[in-house]
Amino acid sequence: MKEFLQSKPEIELTPSGDYDETPVEDVGGPLAWVPIGRHKGETFELPSKITTVAGICSNFEVNKDKYFFLPGAQHAVQLAELITNVTELTSDILNTEQMPRLYFGRIKRSWNKGAFSTSTRMTRIECDPAIGDFTVKLPDGFCRDKSINDDSTGRIVMFYGVITTNGKGLAVDRLAWGEIALVPSKYNDLLMPD
Repeated sequence: MKEFLQSKPEIELTPSGDYDETPVEDVGGPLAWVPIGRHKGETFELPSKITTVAGICSNFEVNKDKYFFLPGAQHAVQLAELITNVTELTSDILNTEQMPRLYFGRIKRSWNKGAFSTSTRMTRIECDPAIGDFTVKLPDGFCRDKSINDDSTGRIVMFYGVITTNGKGLAVDRLAWGEIALVPSKYNDLLMPD
């Protein structure tokens, strides 16, 4: 995969008609059993194409054991090995050459720093107290479309990006549409058991 989806997809409203699509067309859909003719009719499980972090988060219980090619990767790696908990980060991360990675963390608090949908929403993530704070900084309207709002406390967010500084703490910002998603609550215990 070259990159995650960069902008919100446009939804085309077209009149419905007879169903004439292929059985598997959803890019974030489930695995499909497909016959391969040269193997005498046997079927093999092939992964659907994932273009967003939200696609990784949906059905996380199954996806954590699958192998994924993240953007720019040379080979597939098991998802459980690709994700990093923000609580494991130290300020030393800024002393290393940064490449985008897949991170997750529990939201402590989220608020719109201004009064408009274009204002920055500051979403604080639980982190090691030694680094001060960790903030996801994105436009409020963007976050609203991702269901990140004032009531997101306790939810787990997953994102793909580069860690930067934010005052005395760490942050991630300038994420594209497909690079951030809330993890469904039913998977909280898989990522952060209490």
